[in-house]
Amino acid sequence: MRAGSLPEEFQQPIAHSGWWLVLTLALLAAVALYYLAVILLTRERPPVVEVETPWVPEPRDLRAEHLAEIDRIERAVHRGDVPARVGHQHLSRTVRDYVAEVSQIPADKMVLADLKATVRSDPRTRPLAMAVEVMYPPAFASEEEGKAAERLPEALDRARQVVTTWT
Repeated sequence: MRAGSLPEEFQQPIAHSGWWLVLTLALLAAVALYYLAVILLTRERPPVVEVETPWVPEPRDLRAEHLAEIDRIERAVHRGDVPARVGHQHLSRTVRDYVAEVSQIPADKMVLADLKATVRSDPRTRPLAMAVEVMYPPAFASEEEGKAAERLPEALDRARQVVTTWT
């Protein structure tokens, strides 16, 4: 036997192909993915809670609507379709409705005395109370129609002022 050589009965190890390593790693990755998928797909999910959203009406331009109503009342009175006394009543209702819709003040259900009393606790209501004070006598007095017609321009101005300046 020569030094450094192997006897004939011994052979050098056979080299394995590199694909066996790749195949082994791929199988290990497949097994790991399988367990991961089983864990993720079979775990208990939290219940789905449906939140009911409240119905919200389409936004409206209340200021423009009420100013248009004031203009309509003015035209109806000038054409003679509506007496000035009734025009004052409609103006009062329009202004009160506007304030009630845009604020927490129930102005549509308040009489003049209530509005005047509210001015002490909420100064914002002063223009409303002043406007209604101008509209009250012609709307409810038994005076002749001419006096109601004379006071209509001031009532219209006050109504417009309340609607345009109310915050």
